[in-house]
Amino acid sequence: MALHFLATLALLALDASAAVTVRKTGRAPTGYEVDFSYTNTTASRVLIGGGLQLFTDEFHTTLTSSGGFDPRDYRPGDFYVGSFGGPRDRAWPYEMVRSSGDDGLWTFTTPLPSGIYSFAYLVDCDNPFACSIDTGQLVIDPDLPPYRNVQGDQVASSFQVPYDAQFQGTPTIDLNFDYALSAPAGSRGTIKPVNYTSPGSIHPAPDVHEFSVYLPAEYGSVAGKKYPLLYLSHGAGGNGDDWENLGRMSAIMDNLIRGGLLDPTVVVMPSFYNLDSSLPKFIYGNMSNFAPIPDPAAIRENYQKYLFPWVQDHYDVCDEPGCRGFAGLSWGGRLTYEMYINATDYFGYFGLFSPATSAPLLDNGTLAANPALADRGVFVTYGLYDFVFDAGRELQGALDGLGIEYLSRVTPFGSHYWNTWQDALWWFGQKVLWKPLPVTRR
Repeated sequence: MALHFLATLALLALDASAAVTVRKTGRAPTGYEVDFSYTNTTASRVLIGGGLQLFTDEFHTTLTSSGGFDPRDYRPGDFYVGSFGGPRDRAWPYEMVRSSGDDGLWTFTTPLPSGIYSFAYLVDCDNPFACSIDTGQLVIDPDLPPYRNVQGDQVASSFQVPYDAQFQGTPTIDLNFDYALSAPAGSRGTIKPVNYTSPGSIHPAPDVHEFSVYLPAEYGSVAGKKYPLLYLSHGAGGNGDDWENLGRMSAIMDNLIRGGLLDPTVVVMPSFYNLDSSLPKFIYGNMSNFAPIPDPAAIRENYQKYLFPWVQDHYDVCDEPGCRGFAGLSWGGRLTYEMYINATDYFGYFGLFSPATSAPLLDNGTLAANPALADRGVFVTYGLYDFVFDAGRELQGALDGLGIEYLSRVTPFGSHYWNTWQDALWWFGQKVLWKPLPVTRR
């Protein structure tokens, strides 16, 4: 699949203060380098933090530890596994260097392999794992702002690095994430933030809640057409903007549709925090106010009462279970399980990505009371190094014990992190969505 990629993500003009440029070098170690530049005349130290991780490989990784390799020491087969990227007492690999002049220009260049990377600048921050936007030490790239509905609801920018088979190829593991690069202009859908009426909601305004919506490129061009509808949930500590900022879901959907792997589909990405005042308000960028996770049943009931009808009324989407799906990551996977058990008649397809499920799970009594559970498209996926690995296996065991057909995938490079969930969406779209029900293993 030929994919278009805009190498320079932000240009450093005379009055700009930051830039990120991805360059194809055609040389080792990865075939690509990323240049960061940031202007701050008062800083004494600037690190690049956020979602940039240290790397590991298949031979130095467990469920709780990894090699912690500097990207400048990259070797084919290296990948990142999230927040347990390696020893924390080692030198921070993403430390910017100030120019010798008085312009306050900080720069850093590093090779990176294929994938999406989120980042922020950490200013005068000696502990990269403790600095936050609350203290002013975490600064979002002003020239590459994240996609967001509400100011403060996202705290990192992101960029994508392409794959180079010559330097990144390995016979044992596929680490090509080019399916998340931008499709050609004519094949790109649109994604935008939407506010809807939700009585009792406390953010972003009283009785108003938000979601992000993806509309495929052809949406609105075919008179009377109703589109399949997928709900895609974030996890604990996130919001509905995450799938675009951290997962590049619009590019993944564009490439699935463009490649003929998935019918054009509308995707709604809601936020499950702040639906009412029963819990403290949670604002993504305010890490000192980390609210408890709402109960999945309460989220489902709210969505059924307000979100689902609003979407049906405002978009050209189908109104049958056979063309509606729900998927989510981590606690969003737990919410997907809630939908599977208690909204079975509304959805035909369920994607449980690294699901944070726990006993008791469905049993003979559950199936007897709801036989439709065996007539759905179910996809259970998690990473090989995912801390919910055991939970995923237990869920699969419950489905197996009831003879319920489903598809599954263990992501070979995956932890509880976004490369795992990108992989999950890519394969969910190809193998499960809108296939004849029930989706079987053959």
